[in-house]
Amino acid sequence: MQNANDIFKSAFDFMPTPAFIIERVSGNIVGSNQGFRALFANQIVPPPEHWLALSASSSEQDNWNWLSNEIDMGNIDRCQEKIQIGDISITSELGFQSIDDEHYLTCVYSTDYMDLSSAENTLLKFALTESSTGLWLWETEGDLVVCSESISILLGCQPIDSPQSTEEWHRLVHPDDVLRLKNLVTEHVAQNGNYYEAEYRILKGDGSYMWVKERGRTYSRDSKGKIAKIIGFMEDISSRKALEEHLRNQATYDELTGLLNRDAAISHFKKQLGLAKRQYTPLVMVKINIGAENCLEGLSNQAKNDAIRTSSQYIYNHIREADVLARVEPEKLLLLLPNTSEKDALKFISNIVEPETNLTLDLPEGVKRELQFCAGVAIFPEDGDTIEELAESANLAVESCAISHLKIALN
Repeated sequence: MQNANDIFKSAFDFMPTPAFIIERVSGNIVGSNQGFRALFANQIVPPPEHWLALSASSSEQDNWNWLSNEIDMGNIDRCQEKIQIGDISITSELGFQSIDDEHYLTCVYSTDYMDLSSAENTLLKFALTESSTGLWLWETEGDLVVCSESISILLGCQPIDSPQSTEEWHRLVHPDDVLRLKNLVTEHVAQNGNYYEAEYRILKGDGSYMWVKERGRTYSRDSKGKIAKIIGFMEDISSRKALEEHLRNQATYDELTGLLNRDAAISHFKKQLGLAKRQYTPLVMVKINIGAENCLEGLSNQAKNDAIRTSSQYIYNHIREADVLARVEPEKLLLLLPNTSEKDALKFISNIVEPETNLTLDLPEGVKRELQFCAGVAIFPEDGDTIEELAESANLAVESCAISHLKIALN
């Protein structure tokens, strides 16, 4: 009858995974199973007796000493290594497990590369498809990228056209994003990191760009601790980016007219005023009432909004590139005219508030409503030395227009 040790030795010898036992300190290989010995028998060479004979990348005892120490510290329990079998070397995953104070059990998992097409089982495929996420694997040494089918679905291309190297991948990345992505990935590999994230735009098969979030995680390292494989996910975040852009626009632009809102305009105004002070150049602020002579009264909300949009667009189309226009009240706009004298400003504003052709709004049943403007003008520095003072002066001037039925008024 076999004792327990004999049973375990038999189990070890017949286990399907190639395995060997190696001494912690010396690196001597003191035992192996049939699967491990068969790797070398097929090449008609004897099994190695030491780590340096097995590892194609290790040449000194210090290489094993470093690896053994990393295993003991719990930093490495699995690594990618090229093992030498006669005249050839194969890339394998080696799993290390301590079996006593002096030895490791090491299993050899032969994987020249991970076949993601077979790794994506039905449940994983479903999860990736439903979450707009693709899976990829990158072998750093040979710069081989293996993409799952879900990547090609995201990119809108055939699986065969999915990128197969980082060079091919980066050719798809938007020119404004590619350098940042390259630097991030290069830093991750150089610093031997564990995880990174990146957001960028990538080109789809239809010629459009899609915002994606990439999450990369170090999958395996070689026996010297350097990154050998990175596995990652790519997720479509276009909807989130569109929402962020919308929220940014809301914080800067008036939703109805598309002009700057009050808060954003004040920032622009202050910059222009600071420039005028430093360069001793003139500056004029104009408050425009786009509901002059009660022209918007009695309109429905929809018609009033249409009138405000029409008037705002008309004024915007007639200002100069350096001018700044903002909607600061429901029916009032604020216009800043940098490097403009009082005389030039009055002539310029006159052409806007008194157009040669009347501006009208079409209402139901063929009715037309004439849109009218009036403007209050404030001059820097006579009417104020700050944006707040100039705005208040322009507001008083435009209010006097309504009282006196004027088109333009100075404070």
